Amino acid sequence: MLSNATSFGTLGRLFDDAAAYVTQLFDIRLTFKEADVGLLPFFLTDRYRLAETSLFGRKLLILATPGQDAETPATIAKHIQTARSTSDAFMVVFLTDALSSANRQRLIQQGVNFIVPGNQLFLPELGADLREYFRSEVRPAVEQLTPAAQVVVLASLLREDLDGQTPKSLAERFQYSAMSTGRVVDELQRHGILGIDVRGRERRIAFKQEGDDLWRAVRDLLQSPVRARRLVRPFPEAQALPLAGESALSEYTLLGPPVHEVRAVSARQWKGLVYQHDLQPADDRDPEAIRIETWSYDPRLLCHHGPVVDRLSLYLSLEDRHDERLDQAVDTLMEPFGWS
Repeated sequence: MLSNATSFGTLGRLFDDAAAYVTQLFDIRLTFKEADVGLLPFFLTDRYRLAETSLFGRKLLILATPGQDAETPATIAKHIQTARSTSDAFMVVFLTDALSSANRQRLIQQGVNFIVPGNQLFLPELGADLREYFRSEVRPAVEQLTPAAQVVVLASLLREDLDGQTPKSLAERFQYSAMSTGRVVDELQRHGILGIDVRGRERRIAFKQEGDDLWRAVRDLLQSPVRARRLVRPFPEAQALPLAGESALSEYTLLGPPVHEVRAVSARQWKGLVYQHDLQPADDRDPEAIRIETWSYDPRLLCHHGPVVDRLSLYLSLEDRHDERLDQAVDTLMEPFGWS
C-alpha cells in the first residue's frame, strides 16, 4: 500500500502524522484513502483535502488543511456541518497540523470533531478527548449497537415475537441480506442479549430478557437513529414518509404540532430523493418547508401503528434535544410500556 505521503501529495505528511498519533493513543493504525466527493460542494473540495478512514467501527470523512488557524472556528464548524449533511454516512473530522489553544477551545465549544497530531484529538461523537497532558484519563466510548442490530432489538421491545427466528427469516422481515442478519445475531449474542439454539445448520434466536429487563440491559447500547436534520422545500414523496420528531411527538402526546412538519427517511433512500427531485434547502421562514431527518435505518421497518415512527426510536431521537418544552412529552412516550 502507498504511504500517505505518496497518496496525498503535499498533505501526505499530515495524514502520516495523524495515523502515527492515533496509533500512539489507541494502538490502532489508521489507513486513509481518497474520499468520494461526488455529493460535496465545490467550496469544500477546493478548500480541503478529503480522505476516508474508520475508527472504532465508525466511518470517518477527513477534511484536512495545513496552517495555523487557516479558517475561523465558526467557518470550520459550518464546513463540517455542510459535509455532514451531504455525506451523512460518515462522522466528519477536521484535521490540521497547527491550531491555537483559543481556537481549539472554540471548536470544542461547538462540538466539532478535530485532530491536531501530537497535540489533541477531540472526537465527541466517539467520547474521546485526549491531549498530551491528560490522555491517560479518558477512554473511548462504550461500543454501541449497529443500526441493524438496534432495529432487531427495538422490534422485540415493541412486542414483536422474534424468538425462534433464523438469520434467513430475520433477513426477510427486516429487508437486510442474510449475511447482515448473521452478523447481527453474532453481535447480539456477543453482548449477551441473545441465546442461540443450533439445529443442524440452522441457528434460531431467543432473547434472554424482555420488556423492562431487556430495556435496562440494552439502554446504554442504543443511540439516536438521526444522522442529520434538514429543512427543504416540499416534494411529492414527502407525504409518504413517516412523521418524526416533534410532528410524531404531537401524534403520541398532547404537544402541539411544530411550524415545520418533520418526516423521517433512511439515509440511503434520501440520496435517491435528492437526485430525483433536485432538492434544495428551504428558508426557515417558509411555512411550507419540511424538516427531513435522515436515519441510520429505515424508520418504516418499525412503524407498527400507521405513518408515524415508533415510540422507542422517537424517544432515542429526541433524547439529545435540550428543550424543556419537550421534556414532559418525551417522558410520556414511554408510559404505555410501563417501564421504569
